[in-house]
Amino acid sequence: MTSPTPEQRQALTAEHEQLARAAKERRSVDLFARAGFEGFAWGILGGVCGKLLWDSVRPPLFFYPLALLDLLLLWDAIRHWTRARAALHREVTILNRLREVRVHLGIDPKSTQPSAAASEPLKAEARS
Repeated sequence: MTSPTPEQRQALTAEHEQLARAAKERRSVDLFARAGFEGFAWGILGGVCGKLLWDSVRPPLFFYPLALLDLLLLWDAIRHWTRARAALHREVTILNRLREVRVHLGIDPKSTQPSAAASEPLKAEARS
């Protein structure tokens, strides 16, 4: 790999700063957390609705708003889960490009993967 020209280096530095700012924001974590909490609430409320149906000959009047709320929680949890997966994909793409730029700028070594020789003591320790 040849070293970049000063113009390329300036462009790579600007791109590095932009990618570093974008990599700081991890929106997917918040979205996954919200989907998890809503999924948990959906499960609890679904159990309450199921118990109301099981124990009643005719469901009480408050069953219907609870069932509607349960369906809304499920819909919102699925919606946030899909948004979180898309955000995670974007974040991984940004981080991969950031690693490439760092290698081109000479900030990181060419190979950021640990070598097989370096991981051998860890594997031997795990076996024993």
